[in-house]
Amino acid sequence: MSNLKNIQRKLSEGVSGWLLFEFNCFRGYLFNEKYLSYPVGQILNSITEYKTLTEINHPCGNAGQGRPLQIDFVLTDNQPSWKFAFESKWIGNTMISLGSIIWDLIRLQNLDAHHQGIRSYFILAGFDKKINILFQDFDVCYIVGSQKENKLTNVNSTYLVFDLCKLDSTTKTYINEKMRKYPNFNLYSKIRCRPAHRFPKNDIINMTFSTYIFEVFKPDRTHKIKTL
Repeated sequence: MSNLKNIQRKLSEGVSGWLLFEFNCFRGYLFNEKYLSYPVGQILNSITEYKTLTEINHPCGNAGQGRPLQIDFVLTDNQPSWKFAFESKWIGNTMISLGSIIWDLIRLQNLDAHHQGIRSYFILAGFDKKINILFQDFDVCYIVGSQKENKLTNVNSTYLVFDLCKLDSTTKTYINEKMRKYPNFNLYSKIRCRPAHRFPKNDIINMTFSTYIFEVFKPDRTHKIKTL
């Protein structure tokens, strides 16, 4: 029987702990997005009897744009439908863009049209200071009394909503170009998630690395748009 209860907590704690262990074994120079797949795969294999598949082509296809877009991890049983999907992203010495994160969320959001009822998760892990810089202008976790303005996100104890219409012009251009390149994807003005589960949960524990896990919910069809 599959045991995927509290998967956000298990992944965030497990991945952060593994990164710290590897770093203290002087293997930090190996860290990259591919290296991150090892702890994620190990955790998923240990808590479920579903088949854990890696780098599976996205069902929306790539419209002849070269190498197919893929999903990092897919959990499935003997049926053709996918049960769970996971995308991961690493933040190391090189900062990543907000647009690349939004694009991953859009890709996960589009899975429901092909695999109804699928549960999709986005994993963001890396150097804590770099992640804090990325999220300095808005919240992704529900924190009582937060003073952040949250122009991009609306977060409470139940939902985290990214309002794509409030993205900066550079990020909007990036997403619009992606949508033109991959016309089989649908675009929605809002991306609804579960508030990110973070480990460590606060800055009292001084760790070099942190991991955030978002559950991405199926899109509200009324928010479908053509471009940002």
